[in-house]
Amino acid sequence: MDKLIHLIIYLTFIMLWGMSLFKSRFSLKLLLSISILFGLFLEFLQHILPFGRYFDWGDFIANSTGAIIGSIILLFLKKKLL
Repeated sequence: MDKLIHLIIYLTFIMLWGMSLFKSRFSLKLLLSISILFGLFLEFLQHILPFGRYFDWGDFIANSTGAIIGSIILLFLKKKLL
């Protein structure tokens, strides 16, 4: 269930960010790359901060999967709407 929540959050994150940039000439590859790197950064941050949290590859994969699915949906929406 935790991984599903990660996936949904990143899917929503990239969809909202991408839809806000629809009218501009944004690069979907750049948006996806930033989202994935942001997820990786947050996992590393959890590892180094003293809050009892740890780096979890499963979370990173769920985050990345959500971002990829969101990017694919954005790609289809952009082609259909523009």
